[in-house]
Amino acid sequence: MAVVNNLEEIRESRGIIQDDLAAATGFCTRTISRIERGKCTPSAEFMLRISAYFNLLVEDVFHIE
Repeated sequence: MAVVNNLEEIRESRGIIQDDLAAATGFCTRTISRIERGKCTPSAEFMLRISAYFNLLVEDVFHIE
């Protein structure tokens, strides 16, 4: 099982760059990049903060595959 996401698509569709998302959520750009590429599993805190930032449900951004 792996947590997959559509974070990059959501972020780009709203015209937000990784640096701005990092500044707004308190996560480093490297972490955001690694999660977008599926190189690491996001923490529960990451999923909650990102979903809240985009005003979406966690399930709209992340799901288990």
